[in-house]
Amino acid sequence: MDLQIAHGARRNSTLICAPVMAETVDQMLIQARKAKELGADLVEIRLDFLKNFSPRQDLEILIKQCPLPTLITYRPIWEGGQHEGDESKRQNALQIAMELGADYIDVELQVAHDFYNAIQGKKPEKVKIIVSSHNYQNTPSVEEIGNLVARIQATGADIVKVEQLL
Repeated sequence: MDLQIAHGARRNSTLICAPVMAETVDQMLIQARKAKELGADLVEIRLDFLKNFSPRQDLEILIKQCPLPTLITYRPIWEGGQHEGDESKRQNALQIAMELGADYIDVELQVAHDFYNAIQGKKPEKVKIIVSSHNYQNTPSVEEIGNLVARIQATGADIVKVEQLL
């Protein structure tokens, strides 16, 4: 199981995040329980790996039955994920996850403005929105990374996530 470490989600702490990537909800819940046994603090549920995804039904089960806090990600193919379908349906699934009580939602920088417009500031207080950027093509300069972080912060993100080729 690949573990990611996220700094700053809680003040002066480090959280261990276990990505959960499976084709069924049941498999994801099994992976989430295993992640908890191994000491993870939260799980990143990768909706783009689910086959026959039914947003409201599947998210209700995943969020309510997950033994750890949830970070919901529905990564499109253009940002390194598996989702090739309709963008509005993808963003709608993230909104449903927010409504159902996910702890974190990951939204790509490229669509963050549209996502924030769609929710019109109606975000449950407990939900944190992560705005992310992924670049696996080249290694940017420190200045370019700084500019990228500033662009993400300007969206109103609760958490900034930058994945770069190093």
